[in-house]
Parts: sequence; C-alpha cells; structure tokens
Amino acid sequence: MDESDARLAYVVGRRMRRIRRDQELSQEAVAWVPGIHRTQISLYEHGERMPFLSSFVRLAGGLGVSPSTLLDGITWEGGQSNVGGFVLLDQGGDRDGR
Repeated sequence: MDESDARLAYVVGRRMRRIRRDQELSQEAVAWVPGIHRTQISLYEHGERMPFLSSFVRLAGGLGVSPSTLLDGITWEGGQSNVGGFVLLDQGGDRDGR
C-alpha cells in the first residue's frame, strides 16, 4: 500500500471499529454475517489491510450500515502534474489526508 492507500485504510478501519463498538458487537459477531474470518476484521480495523469491494459491502451489512457510511467524506482529487490523492474528512468535517 502506498501512503495514500494506507491513510484511507486507517480511516475506514477506524470508522468500522467505532461503529462496531457503538453497537457493542464483537469482531466475531461482525465477521459472522459476511462470512469473513475475525482476524481479517482486526486487520481492517487496524488499517493493515483493505477489503475487496465485495467484502467491503458485506462488512458494511455486518455492521448494519450502508457502505457509503464508511466512505462518507472521502473523495479523490486528481492533479494536473501529479497522480492525485484521497481527501479524507475527519469527524469534524476538516480535510485530512494526502
């Protein structure tokens, strides 16, 4: 993962963990619904891995939220002279990333 992808994985994983804890769910409970191993949930929550799109949608279902909830405020901005990067809005709506 490059730096931009690592930051995205961290932010999405942190959101997953917060939602799971707010609902007082264990990683095992969240993993059971989409059929993903609990250790994968831990890797996602710690930003060490990013799920494939199909797993991401199933994980959101396991958390009882839409995938867009986990991606709220995250956009991509391309540049004229560079590849671009993710723009991540933190909980307060401030820009974070790149």
